[in-house]
Amino acid sequence: MPTSASYTKSDNDNKVRVFDKVYDVPTEQGNYHAKLTTEWQDKPLEDDFDGNSLTALIKVVNEYYSHYLKIVQTENGYCLKIKNETTKGIIEFANILFYGVPGCGKSHKVEEEYESKITTEKNKIRVVFHPGYTYSDFVGQVMPVLEKVTKSDGTEEEKLQYKFVPGPFTRILEVAYANHQEKCLLIIEELNRGNAPAIFGEIFQLLDRNDDGSSKYAIYNSDIANEVHKDKLCPIKLPPNLTIVATMNTSDQNVFTMDTAFQRRWQMKHIPNRFTGESLDEKTINHVAKYLPNSEISWGVFAQTINKKMHTANLGFGGTEDKSLGVYFATDNDLDDAERFAEKVLKYLWDDAFKLGRKELFNDCSQGLSAVIEAYEDAKGDPLKKVLVPEVYNEMQKKMAEMAAEQAKTAEEKTSEEEAAESAAEDNPAQKPAGEE
Repeated sequence: MPTSASYTKSDNDNKVRVFDKVYDVPTEQGNYHAKLTTEWQDKPLEDDFDGNSLTALIKVVNEYYSHYLKIVQTENGYCLKIKNETTKGIIEFANILFYGVPGCGKSHKVEEEYESKITTEKNKIRVVFHPGYTYSDFVGQVMPVLEKVTKSDGTEEEKLQYKFVPGPFTRILEVAYANHQEKCLLIIEELNRGNAPAIFGEIFQLLDRNDDGSSKYAIYNSDIANEVHKDKLCPIKLPPNLTIVATMNTSDQNVFTMDTAFQRRWQMKHIPNRFTGESLDEKTINHVAKYLPNSEISWGVFAQTINKKMHTANLGFGGTEDKSLGVYFATDNDLDDAERFAEKVLKYLWDDAFKLGRKELFNDCSQGLSAVIEAYEDAKGDPLKKVLVPEVYNEMQKKMAEMAAEQAKTAEEKTSEEEAAESAAEDNPAQKPAGEE
């Protein structure tokens, strides 16, 4: 589409000539075609889509071409121009998949970086995939519904009708098209706990995006098209303002695996399982330092020691990283209650992570899990010492001692620096201004 040409103004019809030719503007809806004529009204008229009002032009540009075109007012009227700035990079990645061990903070990352930035509730939808979740649940399905119908005599009655009931994907797509200037978000938790390729079906083709965030390829689905565009023949694409964010546990117990063709359409982002480091926020630092119930061992030391043991012990399976304890595997409430901690953390270690090597971790495996939990809850003194093998517990104690020594050293160095600064200030008192007694 060309930029604006020379302008000529006619006083008798109060119009401004923008182009020397007539340009057809195609739309994504098959039942409507707008036309950009050579003349536009200086003052917007009623929007009757007759192809002559400025209001009609604004609506067409905003609805379909806002990423490429803009309407500029000049001293002679209005002109249509191509935006100089490129649209590449406006949406860095439109399909993002966060993955990591259970409890490493994937959902927190989604909430912090995406969900919290969309304040309009209708502009975001969250779903959770599971083994029983289907394409019909995700997209929608024809279902019987009761609707009021008008009879021949003018009265109304409720009758059973079969209608397409949209699922979360269709609903957020409809919202995104209706609010094309606003960011919209679809969050999918536990992407690989359901059969993701089957749940997406032909929709996975839409995940290929152009630089501006719109789908590179279209699909045809009459139910979605009728719900979103009110036209069963309209092709379906993801609009640039719709972002899809998903989470996935890297556990070898996943119900389904995802093929390469499906995964390549996502920008994969690994969430590291960090217990230490300058990048930790205050909340995480406090959580890691929290002591286990009735114990002298902190959660961070416990989890890191267990994870190290998990990786070095021969437990009879590969991929032990996937079974690691995430930094938020246990919540603050879990760490405040011995029963909750035992039922959640010790049970997981017994039933899952150390299932094929329980003697590597637990002091007495002869009586089963219930005996371990009871021993932990009823222990006098530190309960970890009662249930863990001495090697592991001693390693935790050693780590706690090292951390305490490091903290003491840091505090001593800080004190020395402060004392040195005070001494320097005393040796070099500030000089009084000249002439002051």
